[in-house]
Amino acid sequence: MRRFITILFIISQYLLGQFPSYDLSESGKANFVAGVEPLIRSTSFSLGYHQFSMPDFANRFYVSINTAVGNDLTGRSFSGKSIVGLPIIHGALLVTENLKINGIFGGLTTDNDVLEYSGYGFSLSLSEDDTFQWVADLSVAKMDGPRHLHCRTIDASISKSSIFRTLPFYFGFGINQYTSRIFYQGDGEIPEKISGSANYMLLGKIISFSSWSVGTQARINNKLIQFSLSLHKSFN
Repeated sequence: MRRFITILFIISQYLLGQFPSYDLSESGKANFVAGVEPLIRSTSFSLGYHQFSMPDFANRFYVSINTAVGNDLTGRSFSGKSIVGLPIIHGALLVTENLKINGIFGGLTTDNDVLEYSGYGFSLSLSEDDTFQWVADLSVAKMDGPRHLHCRTIDASISKSSIFRTLPFYFGFGINQYTSRIFYQGDGEIPEKISGSANYMLLGKIISFSSWSVGTQARINNKLIQFSLSLHKSFN
């Protein structure tokens, strides 16, 4: 457990130096919404993170850290084409044979802003007998702290382990809905909030060794592709 906490700390410190700015004064006056929404969308994707896993009754508790980077396809983001997502610490408790309770939290400092974020949700296996079962996920999360915007997210997805045993992977579909309150007051027309939704395709892979595993995941949307890497450990 101590080694796991040390690894989480090292990864989180690396992420702090890579994190984008939430200073909306850098966004410019023209096309404010078009320039800011890619950052909001990337943040919302991070907050709505779902952890792939297979039910294991020998290990009912899971902890993981996830980092993500997104590629903005609109070409309008004020923070650049490549947008680093929020580093997330994710926990899950297997309650019954087909139900997990999930939670996320995290926090960091960037450009004199203190970001705090948290969320909760559940994962429901839709079939108890099918090894390659469909799993439905629902997450509700929020990010507070930045002077210029706060974000609220609802994310729902359905995913399935691949039926190809020789090339196991996860695939699925989901929808991410976000609402951000804008507190920045500048010149031009700046709305009080920016909201929207993004449908996405979900692809991923888990590599397990002992009680540890490494997961990769991609969320593919026509305006944003976000790749994530996670390190997780299971406990009795």
